[in-house]
Amino acid sequence: MPSALLTPDTVRSLSLLRRLGDPEPEPPVYQLQWLGWDASSRYLLSVLQRGLACLRWWDLQSDHHTPLVTLPLPGAMAAWFLPGSQRVLSVTVRGALQTWAVSDGSLLSTVETGMSVSGAHLSSDGTRLLLTAPAGRVLLWDLQRNWLVWRREDPAYLYGCALSPDGRFAAAGAAEEQAEDSTRAFLRLWDAKTGRPLATRAFEQSSRTWTVAFAPSGEGLVAGTSSGDLVSLGLPDLQVIQHVNGPAPGAIHVEFNPDGSLLAVSADTSAFEVRASQDGRKLYSDSDLDDMQLSTVAFSPDGRFVSWGLEESRVGLWGVASPGRG
Repeated sequence: MPSALLTPDTVRSLSLLRRLGDPEPEPPVYQLQWLGWDASSRYLLSVLQRGLACLRWWDLQSDHHTPLVTLPLPGAMAAWFLPGSQRVLSVTVRGALQTWAVSDGSLLSTVETGMSVSGAHLSSDGTRLLLTAPAGRVLLWDLQRNWLVWRREDPAYLYGCALSPDGRFAAAGAAEEQAEDSTRAFLRLWDAKTGRPLATRAFEQSSRTWTVAFAPSGEGLVAGTSSGDLVSLGLPDLQVIQHVNGPAPGAIHVEFNPDGSLLAVSADTSAFEVRASQDGRKLYSDSDLDDMQLSTVAFSPDGRFVSWGLEESRVGLWGVASPGRG
């Protein structure tokens, strides 16, 4: 399954190369998938968060569309391949952290953090986990020692979060209560080593900030709001660098490709877009027209594929045909 490197020039020629998974005979009314890759771009995982909640992953060196492993996981929220370990880390909405063997899905460890979880992000080296709670709690967990590094309480509802690639910053989307039962979108920034608050940015035209992603260079970040706005901000003072209209009615997930030239955006309409990160131009978009089946979007670490959840709980793999290949 060859594919050319994805760049602002080649990504316009994206096409769906593979469909993974068996269609569910009776899929739930509402489904959300969380997707992730291992560092070698060989394995791809999906967390099904609704209905028959489960954790699945595929070995893409195989031609089979069925998962290598499928694990029932009540309350499933997110998962990652831990770098260099042949283990998968999962987290549930009740804050349970579990590790599984990539080869056969056997359970290796379980740790309870004792908090409800609304957002989670694994550090690039796989040693620390940032967790947010809807009630306004944010904490950093050391996975090697299984202990709490720091915890903070925040007077807001917290959602998607991220750690910067250099380990300096932690950020989370937020919503603060306003008059007449309304909320306003905010972005919070902390010192990732100590939990010290560094900056806050309000987004006046939105009620919630669903998602945030740091650029691979570590020089800035992008926030996606419930109104669909994509806001690029500088560090550490969160000054607004660029503000573009994204997908309406909201951006539920954003992710940079490995070199930072592209930004993938999952919309709250069962669609995804790929944009040029430099100026926000939309270069590609796709949808399965099923607005009750939502998904995050994930670039492969080798920069050649993008994955997104399809209808009936399947997963799609997009790429660009390499020169001289069909």
